[in-house]
Amino acid sequence: MTRRHHLRRRVFEILERPSRADKLSWALELALIALIIANVVAVALETVGEIHAEYRTQFHLFDLLSVSVFTAEYVLRLWACVEAEPDLTPLQARLRYARSPIALVDLAAVLPFYLALFMPFNIHMLRMLRLLRVYKLTRYSPALGVLMNVIREESATLLAAFSILAILLVFAATGAYLVEHKAQPENFGSIPAAMWWAIVTLTTVGYGDVTPITAAGRLFGALVTVLGVGMAALPAGILASGLADHLHRRRDHLRTQFRLALEDGKIDLSEGRKIEQLRRELAISRDVAREIYDEIRLRRQRVLSCTCPECGHRFDLQTEEGDTP
Repeated sequence: MTRRHHLRRRVFEILERPSRADKLSWALELALIALIIANVVAVALETVGEIHAEYRTQFHLFDLLSVSVFTAEYVLRLWACVEAEPDLTPLQARLRYARSPIALVDLAAVLPFYLALFMPFNIHMLRMLRLLRVYKLTRYSPALGVLMNVIREESATLLAAFSILAILLVFAATGAYLVEHKAQPENFGSIPAAMWWAIVTLTTVGYGDVTPITAAGRLFGALVTVLGVGMAALPAGILASGLADHLHRRRDHLRTQFRLALEDGKIDLSEGRKIEQLRRELAISRDVAREIYDEIRLRRQRVLSCTCPECGHRFDLQTEEGDTP
């Protein structure tokens, strides 16, 4: 391995395979998390006029520092991603990585700054775009990563649920307009105007700033409220079911790896490192992983009492899971 390849491998391990045993990678990960959180806090504080006026220069310098760090991080990840897919050419591996969701998030964290250098940007819009940096936390938060995976897996089901919600929204707004537009022309004078009442009622928020006053309107409003209870729970149910299924599949995957590693009766150092890396990638706690390991060991080893038909001697026979003594 050349010196360049060794350096690229090391960069890949630091950025993409952080471990508490590696002090440099662990310190860098904590520093990047702190920088992302500091950026979100800075964007929030910049919206306070007095603070922004007094510390305008400091905010600008901090933004320059952040963009420099995030740009260097993105370039290094793009350079080192070749190590993740050695079967591909460097260009193919980098193109594939650049199209991945997490790489697009990294790019979105710095792109607004460079676009502002060449195109006029509204300062308030630029600040809001800088908030995209908070999504970089999905790389370091297993829980956020799991949630994003579940949303991606259940996207078709969620789209169907929101399509139904959109249909009910039009239905509710149309009905409210028909029964209330004469009594309250300022609030229900048109279907678009009635949509505000429809959406807050369907989502069971019910601000109370717009309410039906006629008997027919209140009856119709009660019907829409009942429908809204079910519709508000539908996306939550889809996400909860998808999350449970996703976590179950992750544990099954780790269980399978334990089975493969224990085929020879023990887990060597290399297998242990691979399983530990997989455990971290799957966001499974050490306690759960230990329970899975103990479960596999117990299933693979059973003690059966046998008696020799010749001499009558009784002895214990240890068998592998699924074997017939």
